[in-house]
Amino acid sequence: MKKFKVLIVDDSALIRRILKDIINSDEEFTVVDEAKDGLQAIDKIKEVDPDIITLDIEMPKVNGLIALQHILKIKNIPILIVSSYTKTGSKIALKALELGAIDVVEKPSSLDYKDKKNEILIKLRAGLNANLKEVRHSLLEIEKSKKFIKITRIEATKLVAIASSTGGPKSLMDIIPKINGNIDGAIAIVQHMPAGFTRSFAERLDSLSHLNVFESYDNCKLMNGDCVIAQGGKHMVFDEKGYIIHTDDPPYHSVKPSADIMMISAVKHFKNKIIGVVLTGMGKDGSEGVSIIKKMNGRNIAESQESALIYGMPKAAKETGAVDFVLDRKNIAEKIEELLNEI
Repeated sequence: MKKFKVLIVDDSALIRRILKDIINSDEEFTVVDEAKDGLQAIDKIKEVDPDIITLDIEMPKVNGLIALQHILKIKNIPILIVSSYTKTGSKIALKALELGAIDVVEKPSSLDYKDKKNEILIKLRAGLNANLKEVRHSLLEIEKSKKFIKITRIEATKLVAIASSTGGPKSLMDIIPKINGNIDGAIAIVQHMPAGFTRSFAERLDSLSHLNVFESYDNCKLMNGDCVIAQGGKHMVFDEKGYIIHTDDPPYHSVKPSADIMMISAVKHFKNKIIGVVLTGMGKDGSEGVSIIKKMNGRNIAESQESALIYGMPKAAKETGAVDFVLDRKNIAEKIEELLNEI
């Protein structure tokens, strides 16, 4: 059986050892080499020709962000960011996703070895199946100052409920900045991302968007023009009056937060005034949600196979028969606005 070659890049010998143990424990992978900084990683790409790379962010000499850009010029290869959660580290990790990394995972330790082992191996497998041609362009062209738009702050009676996983940050950074700040409704997003990274992601989206983007908090009531990102590591739930609460229930279909839980709870308040959207990712999160939304006479969108980095979640949603539109991500923002005006 062919084993996929992995290059580990991290300045910590302990983290390299933990990652090596995790990766070599799986029969699909073998660690072919290690690098302790970005400069060494660039050299080793040519020597060992890996199939996939785990890349640290904060390293001496050449950091992960610079290394990422150089590596992708040498070889079109999936790169998984393995980063400690720090305010600086999380922002750089998000920039790495914009520039072509497939996903981000928090660094493992001896204390959470078992939990991180599954997550890392799942994300490595996802990387090997990624639609790399869709992830290899920079989003720097959407970098812009937010223009002041006068938004009428009234309670939202319509909701766009979005499920997003591997490759999702890039899709969302293509979609959300294109949506008008004066939309007749609000947006709720479940992005599968480590706890601690979602706040930085919300801040990044807010800087690019005319919407009011923020991380979820308890007893929040959404207004028109709001876009809320579920906290990593907690389930985001709407109560019957439309207030957001968080639960620490176990993962649902192996994910936490779960878009299915968010969507199903949202239907109780928003009824048929809801649009489900399922973007790139592994697994089937969002499929139950769009089914319930359809039963309530809401509308649903799935990202196309052509534009999704991982066509798992959109495919599963489509197979339910509840999806009304299958679209490339470049066309999703326009369709969201159109449907909000119709429902």
